[in-house]
Amino acid sequence: AKKDTEAGCVQCHASDLLLQGANTLNYGREMFWERGCNGCHRYEGYDREPEQLITAHQNIRSLEQEKKDDQKRVLELNQEADNAATNDEARALLAKAEATRQGVSLIDAKMEQLDMESKNLLREEKKFGPNLKDIRLKLRKEWIPIWLEKPSAFRPTTKMPDFRLDDHERRSIAAFIWQSTPTGTLQKQPPGDAKNGKELFETRGCMACHSIGEGSQKIGGTFAANLSRVGEKDNYDYLVRWIHNPRERTMPYCPYEKKDITAADYAKHNLPFVFDLDHTKCPNDGHELQVQQMTVMPNLRLSWKDAQDIASFLTTQKHGNASYPDASWMDDPKLKAEGEEYVKLYGCAGCHEIAGLEDEGRIGTDLTKEGSKPIDNFDFALQTRPAKRQGWYTAEGFISHKLTQPELYDAGMIKADKEELRMPNPHLDDRQRGAITTFLIGSIDSPWPSEIFYKAAGPTKDIQDGWWVVRKYNCMGCHQLMLGQRSILMGLPRYQDPDWKDQLPPRLVGEGARVNPQWLEKFLANPALDPVNLDRDGVRPYLKARMPTFYFSNDEIRKLVRFFAALASQAEPYIPQKMEALDAKETQMARELFTSKAAPCLKCHATGEPAHDKTATAPNFLLAKDRLKPGWTARWISDPSVISPGTSMPSNLFHLVDSHNVFSGPLPDIFKGYDQDQIELLVRYMFQMTPEEQRRLVARK
Repeated sequence: AKKDTEAGCVQCHASDLLLQGANTLNYGREMFWERGCNGCHRYEGYDREPEQLITAHQNIRSLEQEKKDDQKRVLELNQEADNAATNDEARALLAKAEATRQGVSLIDAKMEQLDMESKNLLREEKKFGPNLKDIRLKLRKEWIPIWLEKPSAFRPTTKMPDFRLDDHERRSIAAFIWQSTPTGTLQKQPPGDAKNGKELFETRGCMACHSIGEGSQKIGGTFAANLSRVGEKDNYDYLVRWIHNPRERTMPYCPYEKKDITAADYAKHNLPFVFDLDHTKCPNDGHELQVQQMTVMPNLRLSWKDAQDIASFLTTQKHGNASYPDASWMDDPKLKAEGEEYVKLYGCAGCHEIAGLEDEGRIGTDLTKEGSKPIDNFDFALQTRPAKRQGWYTAEGFISHKLTQPELYDAGMIKADKEELRMPNPHLDDRQRGAITTFLIGSIDSPWPSEIFYKAAGPTKDIQDGWWVVRKYNCMGCHQLMLGQRSILMGLPRYQDPDWKDQLPPRLVGEGARVNPQWLEKFLANPALDPVNLDRDGVRPYLKARMPTFYFSNDEIRKLVRFFAALASQAEPYIPQKMEALDAKETQMARELFTSKAAPCLKCHATGEPAHDKTATAPNFLLAKDRLKPGWTARWISDPSVISPGTSMPSNLFHLVDSHNVFSGPLPDIFKGYDQDQIELLVRYMFQMTPEEQRRLVARK
């Protein structure tokens, strides 16, 4: 079967998240991450940050102890030198003390590097579920036990699986989570305009990840939660804060001290209670803090007013007859103590940040080599005979049935309390279940030597690394990255209107050939391209859907830049070509083309003039020099439809005459006798354009 063939690809392509021709395997890998399987199960290559952070902090602790020991030894050596019998002996001891003191400096350098590594890892580390430290600020208390009873009953498309909790377990877990949550305060938010909020929700890009509506009325992406019943559970003030900046934390967390850092900790050191990506050091020990929510949801850089409007719209999304019974019992301290044991038992901290359980490990088995297990090592329990009789006594059969009904292998068994199978029901459909099964049965410990296997290197490795970042942040919800691939936004009803086609985010097929990698690095770090005015899109301010700020780590930015370059077969490093300066006549010729009635460039391109830019559909030419590559720009002008089918940029503006491009419209008299390539002339002009020159063009227009 084809799926078995695809499973065989895993042993060579374990690090490839996307493999051409292996659609089932690709989907299985994607679902393994998207459904949160590695919250409980380790799989090499997935979610490596927690283990790397633990290693980094262990190394820091070891180095700190080594530093203390060396500093103590320096004092001892100096004292021995003072008491030495001879000058030669004293000099030898002092030299040894000096060498040890210099070694302390090297330890400091090592710790600095480990702190930098931690800073990147803390920015990259994500949790599959929401931060439960905010539960008092965020959620309606009475809703929590109803959700725990069966998450899929409240939200059929939820990624949280259904646990087989009895009433006591459910009540205990709810009580523990509620009582262990740190307290905090929220800024009181004024009500917003729900009608405008609906418009913003549908146009800002939210639906590339989120869906709205239930059943056959559901539209939007599946990457993040369906928001149809948010109004039944969320606190409005918290929702506004979250929409304004999903990465904002109530308190930072110190992995080194293993505690949340409060305002009092800062006050002890006469420091303001300020923590963000520019203020990441712990006031107590100087090590790196977790200053962001561990969510992949980015910051759309909305104004407070826009955040209030969207939150006001979302709070209308609820069932009119929704009601929940009193849950005052969640304050019972006896239930809290038992609840902590159940939270640990069921591995809740694998997907959620929970106060006091930040370092809890995964509770499931490592699945990296699951397909290599002998059939006798799969615990079919009392299902062994039925499985043999019905023909599913195989690794594939075991995994598929476990994903369908995890408690099946407890049937008929007599087990002590807390020894029943804990795996919850992930409520997968047939395609999801089959794809994950294919992925896992192909995950084997090959008997062949590692030297014979495919190992990505160079551009191939850059592509391999980049796909992990692209999938992690759902870049394809908004963008096309591959030929034939459609983004989520492209399928939404609004974008079927021809007038909305130009509102789709840009295609990124060939992006590495289009943009200067140094510019792309800056853009990924700050898509507003402005350190102060963040409520904007730095390249296409006319788009309703806005490129958000993902707060990528430096390593993630590097991987994305190299990924796009490798996909477009671009050489590394990129060295911009030197462009010949325009003389006065060429400048005037280019102006004539730019303002020609046959090719009115400034009609569509933004100019920085607010009134004009309201109807613009293309970027400002002033960005070209830093943003674009000249070769791509020339190819784009020559035939944009080849690069981006359906673009509103017209083709056939130029035609070839004696191997050089000539404008197809009426040429001004100044072009008489000019036999050079006119596209090249325009490219040189664009790349040398200044704000003053653009204002001159606007005035001519």
